[in-house]
Amino acid sequence: MKIYYFIILLFSILLLPVNGSAQEDLLEILRDNGTITRKQYEKLKREKKAPVGKKVEEGFRQKSSDFQFRIGGRLQLDAAVYDEEDRDLGSGTKVRRARLFFAGKVYEDWKFKSQIDFADNVVSVKDAYIAYSGFEKTVVKIGNFKEPFSLEELTSSKYIPFMERALPNTFVPGRNIGVGVFTYGDHWTASGGVFGEGPGDTRIDGEGYGVTGRLTLSPVHEKTQAVHLGVAVAFRGVSDDLQSVSFSSKPESAVTSISLVDTGDIGQALSYVNTVVEAAVVCGPFSVQGEYFYSTVRRKANFPDVDFQGSYIFASWFLTGESRNYKHKSGAFSRIRPNNNAGQGGVGAWELGLRYSQIDLNDDVIFGGEEENITLGLNWYVNPLIRFMANVVLIDTDPKAGNEEVTAFQMRAQIEF
Repeated sequence: MKIYYFIILLFSILLLPVNGSAQEDLLEILRDNGTITRKQYEKLKREKKAPVGKKVEEGFRQKSSDFQFRIGGRLQLDAAVYDEEDRDLGSGTKVRRARLFFAGKVYEDWKFKSQIDFADNVVSVKDAYIAYSGFEKTVVKIGNFKEPFSLEELTSSKYIPFMERALPNTFVPGRNIGVGVFTYGDHWTASGGVFGEGPGDTRIDGEGYGVTGRLTLSPVHEKTQAVHLGVAVAFRGVSDDLQSVSFSSKPESAVTSISLVDTGDIGQALSYVNTVVEAAVVCGPFSVQGEYFYSTVRRKANFPDVDFQGSYIFASWFLTGESRNYKHKSGAFSRIRPNNNAGQGGVGAWELGLRYSQIDLNDDVIFGGEEENITLGLNWYVNPLIRFMANVVLIDTDPKAGNEEVTAFQMRAQIEF
């Protein structure tokens, strides 16, 4: 529990008001003892008078002429009950995400971000990068960040319509340490990078390397209408020491620790290539989104290559008239802002969602199993920062994955700042 006490303490410090008189006294002391010059004193005094500590939707912001700094985070609390016939998936509760981020800008063109997750009493690094944005419509990132792959993956967990991403998300490379370039035009984006392993890799042997690229088109991107098309490819070489790769997927529920489909270690692997095709349409309160994933694992001579695939499609409808918020510069979706916040003369935003997803991890001598899910979701956006979610997931697997039929009932409370 020490980590949670640390979070509470840090939040308390960040929210304390700043004593302006004490700051002025400190500046005068530094000036008088020669630590800073009179010119530096006057500059700092002018910057102090500028508005700071303003609350915004993207966190608490501190700003001066050469420096911007903001702090934010999210908390997602889950509960799930599983109606299963055979295997016990473990109904219960879970802190799905408990994150803090620190981000900012230095001398206009240099940006940085660090994001840490404290969920399940384990500290893990999510984002940790610096970026240069001095080129026109182009950003270069160095550090740990998401590889440019999959519309659903690149849409933050704060903004996806369902509690968990779809089954084929196992093919997504996720966050790794590398160098990436991101650029965009009026109706397109292009991004790519070279990556090693993430900061959680503790192997003493050599790590593999990856190359990922993504292209998107958005012929329409207005406030209430959007059309998105995209394709991404991720190549990864397997290290000579490891020589194996595996794919598995939880049943679109994070409370359980069990994956119903799992290839296990695929030995004698040299490399693998994952490809995704993306599409989404927004028309007022209605939207449709889908992706198809294909993965090929190349193995050593005398061992057959294996192929896997998965896909999903979903539709969503805002009963209160809002639209999903598409950002063409990143080729992903962003924050929902209710037309009228609950408690301020309105009822917030209400969204219904229906999703079908499937994954096939069987090929040749690999029997990872097949799974098909149907998810019904209901979201209540109290305001832009608070959301409550309810999902019912109908889960069906083939005999190679245990021939399971499970129904998951789950809910989430989410707040961000």
